[in-house]
Amino acid sequence: NLEKLSLWNYKMFEKYTLLCQDFLSITEPFIDSNILNQLKCNYAHEIDSKRKLSQTKDLKKFIRLLEKRDIISYSNIEPLWCISKRYIHKPDLESKLQDYESWLKAVSSLSLCNIYQSEVLVPSLSSESICSEYACNSMLSQLLIENSTKSFSNSSQTLYCNSKQKDQYNLYKRRKLQEAVMLQVKDRLGRSWRDVARHLGITECEIDAIQSKYPYDLKQQSYEILKIYILQSDTEQWAVNLIHALEKGRRRDIKELVEELILKNRI
Repeated sequence: NLEKLSLWNYKMFEKYTLLCQDFLSITEPFIDSNILNQLKCNYAHEIDSKRKLSQTKDLKKFIRLLEKRDIISYSNIEPLWCISKRYIHKPDLESKLQDYESWLKAVSSLSLCNIYQSEVLVPSLSSESICSEYACNSMLSQLLIENSTKSFSNSSQTLYCNSKQKDQYNLYKRRKLQEAVMLQVKDRLGRSWRDVARHLGITECEIDAIQSKYPYDLKQQSYEILKIYILQSDTEQWAVNLIHALEKGRRRDIKELVEELILKNRI
């Protein structure tokens, strides 16, 4: 169930991230310093930090600040609509926002576990066959497009793969991405490694042991806690939890780097 939910969370995260990328690519040329200052004033009360506002020099950082304050999220893109309608006035942008909200509304009414466990689509978790990530995405896309309860019996046969082959492929794919993320994070984490380690669920005993073993090597300390975390996290949830830990450890710069790296390797 954890792996299913993490895949679902990732799909939500991926869809929202792509929307933000499209939004910024269209809107940034239209947002000058005057408009940016207007936006800051509009949300100054909710952001409640003059220092953060003064440090925000472009639209991308402003959107990130709204995310950090939970003013905007995958389930609430109202600020994007406001910017679009007030300053941009481009039909293609409004179409992207509308498509996203329609998608979100449709998927919110679906139970991913029910989709996976449907007798029509997937027999059960204990079965010899299991739905691949491609299969799940294909089925979900078809559900959203048709927005109905039509049977998928005609196409479901092509959406299965041998569970052993799938496990081997997913393991290779996950390990390759994890190593890339670890190498990037260890070089940047610095003295924040202890705080991030705690948010990752690493025990104080393990943290102290790493501190004693590598007392003057911050990069190695960071790498060791990441190795422990990865070994303890054997599902796709590792990425979501790492991103949350970096956020809680106030290393949003690394969090954004990890998000971009994950997105680049998954698409």
